[in-house]
Amino acid sequence: MNIIVLVCLFFATFLSMNGFGNEEVVNIYSFRKAELIKPLLTEFSKQTGIQANVVSGKADKLMQRLIQDGDNSFADVLLTVDVARLEKAKQLGLIQPIQSKALLDNIPLALRDPNNFWFGLSLRARAIFYAKNRADVSNITSYEALLDKKWKGKICSRKGSHFYNQSMIASFIYRYGEQWTQDWVSRFVKNLAERPNGGDRDQLRKLARGVCDLAIANSYYYGMLSASPKQSDRDAYQQVGIIFPVNQGVGTHVNVSGAAVTRAAKNKKNAVRFIEFLTTINAQHIYADTNYEYPIRADISAAKLLTSWGALKSDKGSVVELTKYHEQAERMIRSNKW
Repeated sequence: MNIIVLVCLFFATFLSMNGFGNEEVVNIYSFRKAELIKPLLTEFSKQTGIQANVVSGKADKLMQRLIQDGDNSFADVLLTVDVARLEKAKQLGLIQPIQSKALLDNIPLALRDPNNFWFGLSLRARAIFYAKNRADVSNITSYEALLDKKWKGKICSRKGSHFYNQSMIASFIYRYGEQWTQDWVSRFVKNLAERPNGGDRDQLRKLARGVCDLAIANSYYYGMLSASPKQSDRDAYQQVGIIFPVNQGVGTHVNVSGAAVTRAAKNKKNAVRFIEFLTTINAQHIYADTNYEYPIRADISAAKLLTSWGALKSDKGSVVELTKYHEQAERMIRSNKW
């Protein structure tokens, strides 16, 4: 059964129970895995009495469903990761601007849409990881350090075409210029241990298995390994270390998970209330403690586990600029066969 059918059946069920546009309901399309947001949904419903219905699925498929349904869409809230996807939803006219003092107060300007179409909810860093028992990383303090010839055949990465890597390269173009970034990509690819495959967690597992000595991955996957039900993943966490690179004074590349109210929202008031809840102190701690992400709010410290990894100096100033350079980044990645 495909995701479109599942979406239709799911919403048909809860609409028959709760009614279309019921004021005690908020309907959510989530590109994030259900287990990552379940604690937040549970706490929101507990605090407000509003039933939070969620459908999780692949980003492209749920986005296509919003396009197809248009004003008849059941979804009130869009939850996703990566600013590029939030901007895509904005450009396609799938989300609407909202006015909320709470969101403006809680979320820094650099981490929300300047016209209030979307709002960042948590930060994830794209860090450098290393095999503790093999890699001498005393000189690795920047992304540029990955270009050293001594790392030839020793770096693991997922495909460059993935959103996470595209956004990182887009941030490089914004910060350092096209020529610098072109040189970085071409030299980085030459140092790869193998043809890119798998996701970020797979790269960390490869470090533990000895496939490579260094890898690039999102920081929260590292946290997930620490709490994995698999002993092999927990062992991998102990064998792998993390570095937050600072490049030419610019902090580690970061991106956001974020939310927006859909254009067709039938429960707009509850949708806004839900997004506001996600920026409360309680919800931000849940993000940090269960998703291993960094709080969006400046007045909340990172969870103890994240703090144990070291201080994160993040490049928040690039976040709203990334989508301007995504096409260039994609061409650069493709031409270098990353």
